[in-house]
Amino acid sequence: MSKDAETAGRKSAGLTVDSITSTLPQGVQVPPAPTRKIPTQAWILLLALMFCWGAMWPLIKIATAEVPVLSLRGLSALIAAIVLLGSAVVTRKGLLPIANEWKKIALCSIFLVFAWFYFSALAVSLLPAGRAALLAYTMPFFSLVIGVIFLHEKITSKRLIGVICCLSAVLLLAWNDLQSIASQGIPVGILAILAAALIWSIGSTLQKQFNFQTPVTVTLGWMLIIGGVPLSILALLLDPTEWVFTASNQALLATLAIAVLSQAFGFWCWSTILKLTDVAFASIAVLCVPMMSQAMSFILVGEAFGLVEFSGLLLITLGLATVLPLRGLKTALRIQQGHTSKN
Repeated sequence: MSKDAETAGRKSAGLTVDSITSTLPQGVQVPPAPTRKIPTQAWILLLALMFCWGAMWPLIKIATAEVPVLSLRGLSALIAAIVLLGSAVVTRKGLLPIANEWKKIALCSIFLVFAWFYFSALAVSLLPAGRAALLAYTMPFFSLVIGVIFLHEKITSKRLIGVICCLSAVLLLAWNDLQSIASQGIPVGILAILAAALIWSIGSTLQKQFNFQTPVTVTLGWMLIIGGVPLSILALLLDPTEWVFTASNQALLATLAIAVLSQAFGFWCWSTILKLTDVAFASIAVLCVPMMSQAMSFILVGEAFGLVEFSGLLLITLGLATVLPLRGLKTALRIQQGHTSKN
């Protein structure tokens, strides 16, 4: 098959770069397809990334039991910003964004930090952490809908299957809450996590269109500051302050872990994986985070994993498999096997 024919085939299947970059962290550029073996370091970082992002959800559950939502998110955002900008200084990538990108970074921070941080943490404080994580990973499907409506991206059979799986998972996981609307009112937790997923999708679509040239650690660091400062100000105005003196070491350590591990280190793992391989390989993490979040929620907070959670996990995983560029992963693995056989 010629290179042009292969490219056309990928486009007709909906596996273009534009169809999947909305799932990437802000500021990340998509490297070319893999042409060399996958290094061992990339596999190690992939496992670390799955752990960091999967553990974030039960860690938020632990922290919000004692630390108010606004205080938690404002504090963790600023800590993560210090870590990322500090690493940018150490690696001599500078401390400030490119001059004409300040407004774009500020706009993205409204969605990707301020609103996403608040609504996702609010949802976890009201829902089981594992279930909230599953519902949060409807974000790629919201991105597809936004891309079709506003960016005129093509609707394919794979995308349609993914959206159907997503909607089925949402209905399944929210069924008990929807049934109790008459007696208990609107399920705030469900609405909060779906709002968070939609907000992330909007922010990611903006990020994709802006195509930042500033180094990723600097871009994310300033997004965390710009979005984290208003969260911190609102926390000072609205949150009770007793937690500063009464919060347990467990809650404080969870807050620190969210900032350093899940936000700063997790993002560094992702960006490093992309440098070592490509987005197809890194997408394994996106596919596996819902599974890891369920396992970590069971280990850290003792949440049950029943038939409903398993079915929702299966639907979300199948849906993600239709929108992530796993065809590129097969190519990478074939290259890996070829290098192994030669050795």
